[in-house]
Amino acid sequence: MAFACYKGEAEKALPESGFPRLYIFRIFRPAYIYPVEPRKEPNFSYRLLRSVYPVFQLLFPGQVIRADDLAKSMVDIAIRRGERTEQVILENRNIRAMVDQNPL
Repeated sequence: MAFACYKGEAEKALPESGFPRLYIFRIFRPAYIYPVEPRKEPNFSYRLLRSVYPVFQLLFPGQVIRADDLAKSMVDIAIRRGERTEQVILENRNIRAMVDQNPL
């Protein structure tokens, strides 16, 4: 989970870094990303999350997202909505809503 800490630190530090221009168009903050392709999970917690994913998806749909759905939403933002320049933070529930509204 160190990744989330480092990502949060970077999100806070970049706007205060003193760059003459900084463009952060979108910030994606997914929760648990379910790997669609089978893989060897790196540790016990990942194996546990993968095994209980169907239950989490049912009980907490705003806290999980499939890797392919996340990728589709990122491409959608980059291609179809890339003309906007404001900073937007997309939490997992926002990403899921995009996927549900724009199935490909």
